[in-house]
Amino acid sequence: MKTLTTKKHSFLVFLGGVILAAMACGVGAKPLNVVTFIEKPLIYQHNGEPAGVVVSVVRELFRQSGIDYKLRLMPPKRAILTTAETDSFCVFPVERSQEREALFQWVSPVLISRHGMFSHPHVPVKLKTLEDAKPYKVGSYLGSGVGEYLEGLGFNVEYAGRNELNARKLLKKRIDLWVSDIESARFLVKNEKLPISEPELVFFTTVRAMACNLAVDPATVKTLQKTITQMYRNGDVESIYRSRD
Repeated sequence: MKTLTTKKHSFLVFLGGVILAAMACGVGAKPLNVVTFIEKPLIYQHNGEPAGVVVSVVRELFRQSGIDYKLRLMPPKRAILTTAETDSFCVFPVERSQEREALFQWVSPVLISRHGMFSHPHVPVKLKTLEDAKPYKVGSYLGSGVGEYLEGLGFNVEYAGRNELNARKLLKKRIDLWVSDIESARFLVKNEKLPISEPELVFFTTVRAMACNLAVDPATVKTLQKTITQMYRNGDVESIYRSRD
C-alpha cells in the first residue's frame, strides 16, 4: 500500500510539473487576434491576405516579439468597435486621440502620417487656416480619428465607409473637401488618374498606433511596445519603409 501511495504522489508531482512547464511556455495560449483595414498604398489585400508596408512593420513586430497572432482585414469602423468590445483583439493603424486614449492599451507608433484637405479641381476651396474650412462639407471615413477630431471642433463632417470613396464624392460635388492621409490620397489620385491636385491645406500630423483591448495581457502589450521602440532605434522600421521604394 505504501508503495502505491508513493507512486501516486510521484505521478501527481510529475503531472504538476508538466502543467507548470506548459503554462510557462504558453502552450495552449490562444493567438492574439489582430485586425486592420485597407488604406492603399499603406495597407491592401493581396491573395486574400493583408499586405503593405504598415502590415510588414507589424508582422516583423510580432516576429521579433515571439507572440502568436492571427491577422485579417475588417472595415475600419467595425475593426475599432470589435477591438474595443472583444478581449483578445488589437487593431492598427489607429489615430490616437484624447477620446480614445483610455479605451485601449497602445503600441505606438506603427505609422506617422500627415493629413490634408483636397478640393474639387473645378471648385477649388482656398484655405489658409483650418478655420477657413468650417463653412464647407468635409468628407472623411467611418473610424477616422481625424474625422472625429474635426467633428468635435464643430466641422460639418460626412462619413463614407472607406477613405477612397471620398475622392469620388468630391468629384461628384457631394462634399466640398476631402480630408485624407496625404500619401494615401496621392496614391489613389495617381492610380485611378483622378483630376485632383495637391492638398489645399496640410493641417494635421498623427501618430498612428496599434490599439489593444483593455483585457489583453498587459505583459503582451509591454513586450510589443518594447519591441517596436527597439525596431525604430535599430533601423528596422526605416529598412522596411525603404524596401518598398
